[in-house]
Amino acid sequence: MLRSFDLVLIGVMTATAVVTYSIKHRADLKLEEVRRLETEIRLEHDTIDLLKADWALLTQPNRLHRLIGQYQAELELEPTQPTQLAMPKELPMPKSQLPQPETTIEELIAQVDPEVAAALKGVDAAKAKPPKSKIPVPLARGKTPSVDSIATGSVNH
Repeated sequence: MLRSFDLVLIGVMTATAVVTYSIKHRADLKLEEVRRLETEIRLEHDTIDLLKADWALLTQPNRLHRLIGQYQAELELEPTQPTQLAMPKELPMPKSQLPQPETTIEELIAQVDPEVAAALKGVDAAKAKPPKSKIPVPLARGKTPSVDSIATGSVNH
């Protein structure tokens, strides 16, 4: 009895060792992935810092002034006048806030010119009629001409 109990304990110990090893292995893989992601993040931060430094160099006022002088003939740049700048309160209101007219432009024109009123009535009448189909529709069965009466132009009768 003691030997079978020893074998069971050895089996449990082996299973526990396998489970512990697999957990450790998965933790090592996750740690490696975290280190890889940290390296990528550090690289992205360094790239952003480099791009910010490059932008600062490109937008230096002295450099821009020199470029303006060099390409003035081609670009025809002029300084911005203070009167060209507008405050937000000076801008016109958005279209969504504009008052909507009570009548349409067609109605206003029709009231002034009787020819326009007649033309608008014709447009309304044309809209009311269903359009004639320009797509050829096949004939119903039994109403097709006989094969002999079809002229193809390839055979002389």
